[in-house]
Amino acid sequence: MNAKPEGHFPADYRSARIAFIKACTAANLGSIARVHPTAKARDGKPLFLDTATIGPRDAQSALLLISGTHGVEGYFGSGVQTGLLREGLASRMPKAAKVVLLHALNPYGFSWDRRVDEENADVNRNFVDHTNPPANEAYEALADAIAPKDISAEALKIANAKLRAYSQAHGAFALQEAISKGQYEFPDGLYFGGRRQGWSARMLYDVFREELAQVKKLIVIDFHTGLGAHGEGEMISEDLPGSAPYRRAKRLWGERVKSSEAGESVSVPLTGTIDKAFPAWMRGGELTFAALEMGTVATREGFLALRKDNWLHRVAGTAHSAADAIRRELRAAFYPDTLEWKRKAWAAAHEVVGAALEALG
Repeated sequence: MNAKPEGHFPADYRSARIAFIKACTAANLGSIARVHPTAKARDGKPLFLDTATIGPRDAQSALLLISGTHGVEGYFGSGVQTGLLREGLASRMPKAAKVVLLHALNPYGFSWDRRVDEENADVNRNFVDHTNPPANEAYEALADAIAPKDISAEALKIANAKLRAYSQAHGAFALQEAISKGQYEFPDGLYFGGRRQGWSARMLYDVFREELAQVKKLIVIDFHTGLGAHGEGEMISEDLPGSAPYRRAKRLWGERVKSSEAGESVSVPLTGTIDKAFPAWMRGGELTFAALEMGTVATREGFLALRKDNWLHRVAGTAHSAADAIRRELRAAFYPDTLEWKRKAWAAAHEVVGAALEALG
């Protein structure tokens, strides 16, 4: 391992992309760029989803590493991907397997320091039948308190009182589920799963079709931040304990693995996730999927940052005088730009990727 892994983490989306492509070139790897057809970066330039593949095209087993599903969380995943390439990932590969690195699944959110895409959709809630999306009645009842159109101290006090009353009546877990499991009725709200399949979702399937459709054994690690204790990494599985995928995940990653479906995890059960999309795409292949979730700040602090960001982009407008401060606050909530956090994040990622590579061998 590099003695200074913090050097792998980028300063912004543009430098992240440059570093990733340079690391691919240094490893004698080509990369494929998928340019966003409509959205632009915060610097006004184009946005890209980039992929690189190590190993034979016809490999029957593979590891997929995804960064930037939730935009602003891409600092973590991008740093890991670039760092792995710089530190010789290509030379560590089992001969009969391949690794696909998907850099910046949601480049808009990464560039703008937002969790959502250009349509205010949460990419990890977007994989549903949009003609008949899942209901979230609890969110509907709390919508004005979850994503208030007024974020003054007095307005937030009233909104928080409503959320607190719900928590007291139904429990803190139920409140977290109401807020974050996904909703499809309030396009200006939080955790909105979209009214249609977004560009990022379409591109993910395109990458799967091009690189992974023939694979019989697939391990997926999706890099996330925001939930859990600061600097602690959990492998969130959406499979129930006792199931074959859960048992495989446990063999790979041990006590880090927690099931969101069984209430073990820092995450509640979610709708429309990438994890739920992949089994249908694979048509019976062996899939082991987990999100490496690195803890950052207290849940309440992250939630407040998300509410402010939502208010800025859906109510006030990005020309508002508080725009830069709100963007920095959200970035800090999902990317603690400190030496200690980066080293812990790198160590956790290095461990779980290493275990996956061993399993492919």
